[in-house]
Amino acid sequence: MAEKSKRLKGSSAYRVKRAKDKRPIRFLEFGILFVFLVVMAYVASFTLQITKGYSKEKEPVSYYLNVQLLNGCGEKGISNKLAARIERTVKKPLSVQVVDTDNFDNFGVERTFVISRSSDSTASQLLATQLGIKEKITFRELENNYLDIGATLVLGKDYKQILGLDASVGGR
Repeated sequence: MAEKSKRLKGSSAYRVKRAKDKRPIRFLEFGILFVFLVVMAYVASFTLQITKGYSKEKEPVSYYLNVQLLNGCGEKGISNKLAARIERTVKKPLSVQVVDTDNFDNFGVERTFVISRSSDSTASQLLATQLGIKEKITFRELENNYLDIGATLVLGKDYKQILGLDASVGGR
C-alpha cells in the first residue's frame, strides 16, 4: 500500500485531464437556440393572426338544398357544364349542392323553372328568387328519393339570362 501513495504527481494516475475543445458543443447549443427561436417566431405569428381577426366566423347557412339539374333546352351537356356554376351563384342563407344532372322529358322548355320536391318549399323559393326565376314553383314529390333531392331546376332556353352568362358558356 505504501507503494501506491509514493507515486509521483507526473505519473499517469495523477494526470489531470485537459478540457477538450468546446467548439462542437457550442455549435450544437447555437443550433438548438436557433431552432427554438424559429419555433417561437412561428407561434407568435400564428397567435397574432388569430388575435387580429384573421379567423373570422362564417355566416350560418339556414337551408341546405340538394338540387337535381335537368336540361330542358336541348343544348348538349349544358346541365353538366352549369352544375358548379349554380352552386357558386347561390348565396347564403341557402347552400346548394347539385346531386344529379340529366335531361328533362322534352327539350321544348322556353323558361327555366323550379319544382319543389319537399312539402316545405321555402328553400326552393329561395333558389328561384336568387336565380331570378319568376315562374311559380310547383310541388311534385319523387317516388324513390334516394339522393334526398329538395328541388329540381329545369333549364329552359332562357338559362343564359337567368345565370347571367355570355354565349360562349353554352357552346358545344
